[in-house]
Amino acid sequence: MADKKDVNFDSSRQAMDCLQEMSNLLNTGLDAETLSICVRLCEQGVNPEALAAVITELRREVNSIRAEDSN
Repeated sequence: MADKKDVNFDSSRQAMDCLQEMSNLLNTGLDAETLSICVRLCEQGVNPEALAAVITELRREVNSIRAEDSN
């Protein structure tokens, strides 16, 4: 019989796999580790819309810095 801990791990793994697939379909550009961090932040009460806005702004800043460096 499967241990409850194993069942919980399998359920968590399946949920993360499903979230990663949805992330890929939506072309979010989030890798598994980043997506996992975002999920944990949301579980801790971080507003998902605010988190998305921060990620978007960080990407904008990174792209801006890269553009400046290439000039």
